[in-house]
Amino acid sequence: MTGPGDALLEVEHLAKRFGGVTAVDDCSFTVEAGTITALIGPNGSGKTTVFNLITGYLRADSGRISFGGRTYARPDPAALYRRGLSRTFQQARVFPELTVLDNLIVAAGHRWRALFGPRHSRADVERAGGLLDEFGLAGHADEPARELSYGQRKLLEFASVLMSEPRLILLDEPTAGVNPVLIEAMERHVRGRHASGVTFLIVEHDMNLVMRLCDPVIVLDRGTRIAAGPPDAVRADPAVLDAYLGG
Repeated sequence: MTGPGDALLEVEHLAKRFGGVTAVDDCSFTVEAGTITALIGPNGSGKTTVFNLITGYLRADSGRISFGGRTYARPDPAALYRRGLSRTFQQARVFPELTVLDNLIVAAGHRWRALFGPRHSRADVERAGGLLDEFGLAGHADEPARELSYGQRKLLEFASVLMSEPRLILLDEPTAGVNPVLIEAMERHVRGRHASGVTFLIVEHDMNLVMRLCDPVIVLDRGTRIAAGPPDAVRADPAVLDAYLGG
């Protein structure tokens, strides 16, 4: 078990090259349990690639990650999901032809055939219904997910990752392309889940949101960590200013 102040996620010397391009270069950082940690950097700095390496959607050329005290040289998305690490994507990934409710049932980890049985388990329906109500989607439960707006799909994806009761959630650009009302809703949901014990690692371009929501903040540039610390310290760091302003 990890408690507040313990490293829930450790990233050690990750590297990834695509042909002659180095996307991630000797990248190391930790995410302590009980934090809302930001991973920021200029466009092309390697943030999403790092997410993909952590979660096993890409294979690292070198390095390793440790989650919950277990080290993974080659992370597997399904194994990490079962152990409590979930993620979202820049473009919300939902099953458009399934109902909004069934999207959550799938996310609970059941076999596909469970969707076509005579009924869902009461526990699943109650949990899914509670999440849909929490995320303002209860009125859409029986609609195909394709009928949701872009912002609603973002909320559905967030609700879906909560079905597995994760310990750590990686949010990749959770507010990209959504309106200010949904940005406020997303922040409220992050804060609420954090208060219940969930740890977050967030890639986000909205610096106002990062500075009021996240602590610590980790900064990447050219695939390497160049700074980490409290928001105010990071914002004043000359290396960070140089990376963003291209000085």
